[in-house]
Amino acid sequence: MKIASLPIALGFIGLCLPAHAGLIGSTVDLQAFYPNLSTMTADYGSKTVSSSVEYPVAGDLSVNITDTQVVLGWPGPGNLGFTASAFNGYEFLFSGVTIASATVNGSSTFLASPAITIVGNNIFLNYSGVNTGTGPTTSIIDVATSASGVPEPGTLTLLGAGLLGLCFHYKRRSA
Repeated sequence: MKIASLPIALGFIGLCLPAHAGLIGSTVDLQAFYPNLSTMTADYGSKTVSSSVEYPVAGDLSVNITDTQVVLGWPGPGNLGFTASAFNGYEFLFSGVTIASATVNGSSTFLASPAITIVGNNIFLNYSGVNTGTGPTTSIIDVATSASGVPEPGTLTLLGAGLLGLCFHYKRRSA
């Protein structure tokens, strides 16, 4: 009986890994707005975030979303200037994930940073008046997600393992 208990215990330990709470696997819809948030200039559609580039062409930029970042790339040549207006940029509408925060990464090579606003699971990047600099350059946004309030599979597995252990304990005592 002791030999059979070891693989079962190791199986429970393997199932107790923490749940993943990054952007990979979520769905994103990318939209461009100019000169304000009431005027959508392009809807690039919905994509599932994966290891490939989600939007190779989003206007003049490429948009790649990793597990923890949104990377907008300007291939060049020359530079791209965003006209100053109330809003000139992008809205990322995420589903299947909870957005906790978004900040500009210090490795960004655009000449200035966008204004970032988060509303629910939507991230707004306002590049109004921003210049990319001579390409190729990138604007890197670090995105933090939070786990939902739903119990992780590991938590439920631990509860089940404890109950199973109690059953075996009481079964042995009664025999």
